[in-house]
Amino acid sequence: MGSPAKTHEGSLRSNGRRFAIVAARFNDFIGYKLIEGALDAIRRTGGSEEQVEIFRCPGALELPGLAKRVLETSRFDALVAIGVVIRGATPHFDLVVGEAVSGLARLGADGKVPVACGVLACETIEQAIERAGTKAGNRGFDAAMVAIEMADLYGSSGLAPGLAPSPGVGK
Repeated sequence: MGSPAKTHEGSLRSNGRRFAIVAARFNDFIGYKLIEGALDAIRRTGGSEEQVEIFRCPGALELPGLAKRVLETSRFDALVAIGVVIRGATPHFDLVVGEAVSGLARLGADGKVPVACGVLACETIEQAIERAGTKAGNRGFDAAMVAIEMADLYGSSGLAPGLAPSPGVGK
């Protein structure tokens, strides 16, 4: 028996929406695979690469600042952040991951445009490789699916008037 409350959920439809991918170049041999995964998710849900712009920065610590500037253009329905941080012998790992992810979370919490976090925080190179399309799936693909669903939710439920209307809504 269903609830009488009106429920809003996004669909996995990317057609007609514009996406920004903000990606760190550090550990790019893995980051590149995450970007490819994100593009694959957009294609599989009806979008095309013409709807996507990719912005590159040196490392994960720079992701929030670049993402903020990209969002300020008001050209995108959602943003996917991609980065790869692998633990080393110093506490630098914890600082970089914490600042990168919390900065991205603050942008997403602003609620204007969905921000999906595809920043890997791995103990080893092997773990990162597993999360870039081998044993553990592709976290870039997963992050893009979150961005796609949230962009549709914001657009189709009237939560973000600046976003493109969801195809088929209101018909």
